[in-house]
Amino acid sequence: MFEKEITATLYPSGFKKGDSNFNSLSVLSDGLVYYTISSHDLNTHGRVYRFDPETGNVSLFAYLGDVTGETGKKSLPQGKSHAPFMETEDKIYITTHYGYYQGNDGKEEPAPPPEGYTPYPGGKIIEYDKKSKRFTVLATAPSEEGIILSGMDAQRGMIYCLTWPKGIWMTYDIKTGSTEVYGQVSRGGEVGLGENYFCLCRMVAIDPRTGDVYFTNPDGEIFVMDYETKKINTVKWASMKKDIFGSWDPHKGGHQGYNWRSIFWHEGHRLFYGVHGKSGYLFTFDPLKQKLEVITRICNEMCIKHGMYELFRYGYMTLTKDPVKDNILHYISGFEMPDQKSKPQNVHAGGYLSLTTYDLSSGKLTDHGVIKLSDGRYPTNTQTIAVHPNGYIYTCPWIPASKEDGYEKDYQCDLIGFRNPIHVSD
Repeated sequence: MFEKEITATLYPSGFKKGDSNFNSLSVLSDGLVYYTISSHDLNTHGRVYRFDPETGNVSLFAYLGDVTGETGKKSLPQGKSHAPFMETEDKIYITTHYGYYQGNDGKEEPAPPPEGYTPYPGGKIIEYDKKSKRFTVLATAPSEEGIILSGMDAQRGMIYCLTWPKGIWMTYDIKTGSTEVYGQVSRGGEVGLGENYFCLCRMVAIDPRTGDVYFTNPDGEIFVMDYETKKINTVKWASMKKDIFGSWDPHKGGHQGYNWRSIFWHEGHRLFYGVHGKSGYLFTFDPLKQKLEVITRICNEMCIKHGMYELFRYGYMTLTKDPVKDNILHYISGFEMPDQKSKPQNVHAGGYLSLTTYDLSSGKLTDHGVIKLSDGRYPTNTQTIAVHPNGYIYTCPWIPASKEDGYEKDYQCDLIGFRNPIHVSD
């Protein structure tokens, strides 16, 4: 159908009530791929899987209800994990979030517990000991708050979290075992009313040089938590509010405003690379030089050619660096055909995904084609990417599926993998 297509292999988990994955996919030091298949079902906790690229086997790593001791308790479940897996030499760390909520005027907000159920008990910071193979709940977010953002400074032994829906900042010190809750940092968060409403940031930037931690608000403000003082301040020298990113009302739902959507630290270049969601613009962020500079659009060719925004309302958390070629960035983004009459039957919601790479040394952007499964189905949305040193790229997209096959919705969310196109000729 498309001139350029990437053929991917599906690795099904068999989790029929699973329906999503948001930023919870990582290649860890053992070479295995870890990911969470989340669920919005009232009675279902999320499940963590791990995939062995050498054998092609998918295995269940953790059932979040069992790990937290909440299975069968009729509290709103730990339906999601909404952040990458964090790792030290002997431990793996996971944070949890909940998925039972409702939509209103383009906004997502908690749904009241049905009769017979108790409120969500709070998101967890979970530790997995690689030697003993035991899970331990280290900390719990405030009641009815899930953990929507988390990141770890392994060097200093700190985990940083932002909760949903109120936007409460909290930290966990691995060395002392202490939790600190700092209160709301994004006005009223996603339950705020009127000008008190702010869609929350989904990704944190931790500077390994200083230990300082950065996040954004949808009005474009950038905040920093100073590692030494533990105080949160506004960054005065930069803002995410750029004309080229579009015009966004931070008090309306259905988008992330001027929040950065995806950001990561590039050790070789000693700065951060990030993407603004919907516009698909790549930028650099360097706290020591006090610079935030826009580079170019890194999204798919279709969006660029037709002047369209990216398809998913928040953009994509799929920016990363190639583990072998230091100057290559990878990004997966979605689009819909300008002429919707051409939509084939096997495409859920009319969307497609395309992989682009950007060469930082030459400035060349390459769209490698639309991702398609070997059985002909086109994945339609993803919020994950993991580029493995073995020459494969993994992601957990939404894939058209049939309720007759037992799936809760008309799509499934599962791991897929395909050859890294920049390594094919190596």
